[in-house]
Amino acid sequence: MVMKKMAKPILFLTALIWGSTFTVAKFATEVFSAAFTNAMRFTVATCILVLVSYPLRKQLDKSYFIHGGLMGITLFGSYMMQTVGLTWDTSPGKSAFLSTTYCVLVPFLYWIVTKEKPKALHLFCVFLCVSGVGVLSLQGGLGMTSGDIMTVLSGIPGAANIVVSSIGCRDRHPLLLTTIELGVVMVLCWAMVILTGGFPETVTVSAVGGVIYLGVFATALGLFLQSFGLKYTPASIGGMILSLEAVFGVICSIILYKETVTARMTIGFAIIFAAILLSQTEPEKVKDWFQKKIKKN
Repeated sequence: MVMKKMAKPILFLTALIWGSTFTVAKFATEVFSAAFTNAMRFTVATCILVLVSYPLRKQLDKSYFIHGGLMGITLFGSYMMQTVGLTWDTSPGKSAFLSTTYCVLVPFLYWIVTKEKPKALHLFCVFLCVSGVGVLSLQGGLGMTSGDIMTVLSGIPGAANIVVSSIGCRDRHPLLLTTIELGVVMVLCWAMVILTGGFPETVTVSAVGGVIYLGVFATALGLFLQSFGLKYTPASIGGMILSLEAVFGVICSIILYKETVTARMTIGFAIIFAAILLSQTEPEKVKDWFQKKIKKN
């Protein structure tokens, strides 16, 4: 019971930590490549979790490696695409909102896995979310920047990671699963660095500090907290709480990156956030709410 009560506050803390990472990652990728930034980030995180989870190693079985591997592959795709978007031309604040569109996709991926069809509300949320992305990102010629497109696409593996994590954490220790997940991402990131020649030519103290922060807090701590929270919270509710990282991301970008938020960006943020919140709401509750309002009037 105590664990269940802690789950939602822990997911809220996770969203707060992750919100700060968009700006930190932006600073780091101004010096390092996307592949090297993520490789170092996940190396730091994996080393920490291996040490912490070592006493639990006897619990490991085949299922841990299967689910942890799937979690790692989907997480790798999401983080790489999101970081590449930052290295191109997406600001931290925009990245925070565009990347959280994964929340809208979660019900549809659940449909593929569980055969449970999404409700009409979910279809409306997709339309609303796409509209928000258009307001936020479309330029004068109705085109999106390459960084914006890459960031939006990162939501696909991001949604897959939420679904796989929610299923994988049932009846398994979240710390062990997260350790395997991060280890898989680390290996894939270093493979990417080697294949692309993404080793840095210069190194700065601020960039190294940013990578350490990303590895310790945003990755090792954040992903463990996510796995713990999702173990005791339905995926839809968990996704809604985690989507708050977009709000914290914009706040941190304004404070640290000195990003200027225009009226158009504010409208886009509001539409996307409304779509995210609606997508995590039970359709029956929305219907009941409208019926009560109609009766009162």
